[in-house]
Amino acid sequence: MVFSSHDTTLLGKIQGEEVLRRDSIWFTEKDDHGATELFPLTDFKPRRDENRERRYLAGRYGAVPIISDSLFAAAVVARREAENVSPES
Repeated sequence: MVFSSHDTTLLGKIQGEEVLRRDSIWFTEKDDHGATELFPLTDFKPRRDENRERRYLAGRYGAVPIISDSLFAAAVVARREAENVSPES
């Protein structure tokens, strides 16, 4: 099965067991020209005991989305405005 997710908790463990095996995790990253590169977590030779979620969020594996502050702020404002619109309008 192949699926895509932005849920970083899938990189961690539940009750001491890995959610996904190290050899089952792949990342994608776009280059400056918009082409997508696909690469496995195993390229980084992760140790069994390392916190993969924390290392991913720290940028150690690449594939971290780059979001400009202005786009993020605009998205937050748009969401707040959408929440304040009544269903009758």
